[in-house]
Amino acid sequence: KLVIHDTTIPLSSIQGSILVINILSCILMVFIDHNSGSIIGTSLIAFSFVSNLAQILRTHSLTSLPGLFTSASFLGIILIISAFYRKSDRNSRTDFITGLPNRRSFVEEVERRIQDKQPFWMCCLEIDSFKQINDIYGILAGDFILQKLAECFTAISGSKKNLFKMSGATFSFIFDGEELPADIIKRIMTNEHEQIVLPAHTTDGSFENSCRISFAAGIAGFPKDSHDSTTLLKHADIALSCAKRLPADKCCVYSEEMENDEIKQKEMELLINESIEHNYFYLMYQPQFTIPDKKLRGFETLIRCRKSDGSVISPTAFIPMAEKSNLIFKIDDYVLRRAMNEFKDILQNAAAGVTISVNISAKNISSPGFSLKVKALLEETRFPAQCLEIEITEYSLAESLDTTIANINELRKLGIQIALDDFGTGYTSIAQLLKLPINLLKIDKSLIDDIERNHMNRDLVDSVIYMGHVMNCEVISEGVETEKQLSLLNEHKCDFVQGFVWGKPMPYEEALKLYAESDKARIGA
Repeated sequence: KLVIHDTTIPLSSIQGSILVINILSCILMVFIDHNSGSIIGTSLIAFSFVSNLAQILRTHSLTSLPGLFTSASFLGIILIISAFYRKSDRNSRTDFITGLPNRRSFVEEVERRIQDKQPFWMCCLEIDSFKQINDIYGILAGDFILQKLAECFTAISGSKKNLFKMSGATFSFIFDGEELPADIIKRIMTNEHEQIVLPAHTTDGSFENSCRISFAAGIAGFPKDSHDSTTLLKHADIALSCAKRLPADKCCVYSEEMENDEIKQKEMELLINESIEHNYFYLMYQPQFTIPDKKLRGFETLIRCRKSDGSVISPTAFIPMAEKSNLIFKIDDYVLRRAMNEFKDILQNAAAGVTISVNISAKNISSPGFSLKVKALLEETRFPAQCLEIEITEYSLAESLDTTIANINELRKLGIQIALDDFGTGYTSIAQLLKLPINLLKIDKSLIDDIERNHMNRDLVDSVIYMGHVMNCEVISEGVETEKQLSLLNEHKCDFVQGFVWGKPMPYEEALKLYAESDKARIGA
């Protein structure tokens, strides 16, 4: 009995309220800390359930039956809440596309190994151009590729425990031991999974149902490169950034020199982004002429950068840096768009157009869907396709020959001309040249410089011109600076020249004036 102010209250009348308060406290513990709270709460309510059941069995009275039902009901509620929390916790540690442990699990595992002072290596691997794959083949195709790669990597590593799916298109591996497992990494980076066949339901039927996959990978080790997880992840990311600036399927192991290079790269990337945003970039146009009559063929588009303080940055400083990152795509797009917009009205209304030649990076011409981007840009600007020439380098052929040729074929169908730039400085084979549907060979300046004094250079230039004509290509020599060079090239039947001898790079206004004079001369003739 409970006596309050001379009033006697039977305990049996408040036992139910006390029981409910106890049970609600147990449930509250689950919400506060679902790990230990679930254990304590479940144990207390289970104890209450057993106590009520024992009371019924001992007294053969049903007075404890409501308490038994209440305990059972709330025990079920706690078990459901605990199951929900366990599932949510599991989902928060798992990538829903691949079923692999995610970044959170990866960080926790790295920190656990660091605390245990176990030597290990982490490898961060990223799929090249995954956004473009998603754009071209669709998100379902992208998800399918991630799933297939997860299966492949699991088979190579032997377990899901040391394989993690990070955000986007990045996977991470943890390898135990002080020695880097080069054989496993080599298998991961090999081309055994480079062609993934896509099921029909993941594509719209516009492309072949296979997709070439390449990777970049960055590696850092504990305790070699750092003693804390944050810095170790940063170092692996720096190594990954370095690998992404190399040709496909390359792997970099972190070093201090990489960090210094990364700082310089980030500074240049910032400058490039600022130049695009604040219009620091501008275009110059170098004229190209026929030999020997000096008729205007067209202009090569050259990008320049002038900062707000008036200082000029050479393209040799920012173009290589841009090519090491995806910023080269922005620069290519800027040059194409601006050149088209500047000349579109003139060339649409001209009696006979000239060629506007634009250099395109190896990354761009070898990326899936580049031809579609150019087609969209032509439609947007209404620039006449037959007046556009895309210049590619021999290095483009080393990136992905099949994709490059596919893009070139699509561009040719649009009426765009294709020039092979810097010919003679790369490693293009005759067999590769014969595969390329190009219109123009550009002889590099390095071969022209010594043509007056060096008979071997002269013979080599003659051979290149002859070979170009056999391939039904026209030939242009760039970097022509003297009348003697001009005369020799005319003797060897070179079709066009570009260089200071007849025309330096000029701003748009001067190029427009030169074009107008040429157009008048053409009409007058």
